[in-house]
Amino acid sequence: MPLMATLRNLVAARRLRRALQRARVLPEIRPTGTRTKLLSEVDHSLDIMFFVNKYNGLSQRMAQELTEIDHKVDVREVTGPEQMISIAKHRNPDLIICPFLTRRVPKEVWSNAKVPCLIVHPGIEGDRGMTSIDWALKEQASSWGVTIIQAEEEIDAGDIWSTTNFDIDRPNVNTLTKSSLYSNEISRAAVRGGLEAIQNYINGIEPRPLDYTRPNVRGTLKRNMRKPDRVIDWEQSSEEVSSLVRMSDSSPGAVAKIRSGEKWSEEMRVFGAYIEKSGLQDMKGVPGEVLGQRDGAILVKCGRGAMWLSHTKKSKLKLPSMLWLGREPFQPLPTPPLELPDDAFPETFQEIWTSVTADGVCYVNFEFYNGAMSTEQCKRLEAVLAQVERDDRVTVVVLKGGLNFFSNGIHLNVIENADDPAHESWRNINAINDVVQRIFMSGKVVISAIQGNAGAGGAMMALASDFIFSREGVVFNPHYRTMQLHGSEYHTHFLPQRVGDTKAQELLEAAAPMIAAEAVRIGFLDGAHGDSHREFDEFVQDAAKHIASKAMIKLVVSNKRKNRNEEWVRKLQRIRHEELAVMAQNFVSEEYHSARKLFVYH
Repeated sequence: MPLMATLRNLVAARRLRRALQRARVLPEIRPTGTRTKLLSEVDHSLDIMFFVNKYNGLSQRMAQELTEIDHKVDVREVTGPEQMISIAKHRNPDLIICPFLTRRVPKEVWSNAKVPCLIVHPGIEGDRGMTSIDWALKEQASSWGVTIIQAEEEIDAGDIWSTTNFDIDRPNVNTLTKSSLYSNEISRAAVRGGLEAIQNYINGIEPRPLDYTRPNVRGTLKRNMRKPDRVIDWEQSSEEVSSLVRMSDSSPGAVAKIRSGEKWSEEMRVFGAYIEKSGLQDMKGVPGEVLGQRDGAILVKCGRGAMWLSHTKKSKLKLPSMLWLGREPFQPLPTPPLELPDDAFPETFQEIWTSVTADGVCYVNFEFYNGAMSTEQCKRLEAVLAQVERDDRVTVVVLKGGLNFFSNGIHLNVIENADDPAHESWRNINAINDVVQRIFMSGKVVISAIQGNAGAGGAMMALASDFIFSREGVVFNPHYRTMQLHGSEYHTHFLPQRVGDTKAQELLEAAAPMIAAEAVRIGFLDGAHGDSHREFDEFVQDAAKHIASKAMIKLVVSNKRKNRNEEWVRKLQRIRHEELAVMAQNFVSEEYHSARKLFVYH
């Protein structure tokens, strides 16, 4: 049972808060630094409208950040110029912002001097084109940026309201994909740049024209990448091939054929590159040949070295590679050691790994592609948590999820591919419920440390922990409505316990995104800290170390034992049964199957 929720109705809650404050945990949870300064500088509320292709993660974060500082944000998904013209005419907002729009803004909209239209461009000042991030990764740029541009006739050539640069510095190059850069560094820069642009607008500071003669303007016009730019040449080194896959991940994917013996596969899109460095790269084979498989991924020989591909895509459906290639007799490769040294990364494809500190803190990383957790992935994660539970060295368990996503719940793509999607949905929801049960039944202190966005059952899973912290700017979607599901993961117990019955119902029915700051405010989170992953990691390590002290362990564990009686266990068993009874009906409904198909095929 989550400790903070359990203690809210007890005097012990005050003792725990004072203990955490003395341990210097709670004061550091509050947002600090430049981000707070930028937020506080905004002193005038605006009526802002977003035009977007899709209300994606970056758009959600920008909208939520602006709402946090009292701007009104109206998000419109648009499909063409006529729709934009009509909406802009009838809404007449103070400002139009396009955080994620690949369609050209019509002249009738951008030429209205009374309502500036700003484009959030994921590139440094002077960069122009539709595939900016792809080129930055292909050319191995050491820094990049986001520029807020006034829309005009010539694409990305308008006046500049702000530009925000950042270093591209990843300790594990395998994480440096287009989607990861977009979700993390670019999203942070977009928020900072957007706030600066809005403040400039409020203060009457005019945008500056794009001027390529200025020494700090390093960007250029880049042609749009085409399919030939993404075709893999297996004669290249694993580093070169990996770079090509990563610049195309998660969309549209690199293009490849793979080899099994003398036979080449049909052409497909490939994703999830990971350079092999544990020794398997020296296996004999010819470039393009599959050397083996592990946990759904395949290891492919390159001209120099070898590289894993976790996912492939055919017929518009992206799946773990072996689900498309399962008929091929690829040999299983050895499972790597579960536990790694502190701050180390796997040298091979490995979705789950742990590290244990001298203080008794076990960090559990589960890096599942796009945060989706299939039945088999849930079973492997549950087995790891069971192993950690038996480890006498461990007193505190920190669930870290992945860099980009903590978890997004059940794996809809794998379900769609199943012979019986309803049955696979049932297997998957029960498997993730087993993970949640393992969390709340733990005799150790469990912390969810949420680095990346979380949605649906993945967001609910974290609620079973004793403490929940997240990085600032993380976006939560704690609902199931878009998939026409009631949901499980014991959410009907843990969500209202955290936020209250009224707010819980509101979150489920509104089906709206929620930024970390709001999640802290309503009690969904115990705290949020750090604009970057590095800052958040440092905070989590410090907090976990303090919580692992003998006094804190005694306080937390004694309260867990006090409340975990037979009646409590029976209640949770009953809740699981009730949730699953509704889900069983959902899984055979046409509404769920239609929503799922719409989500997975693109």
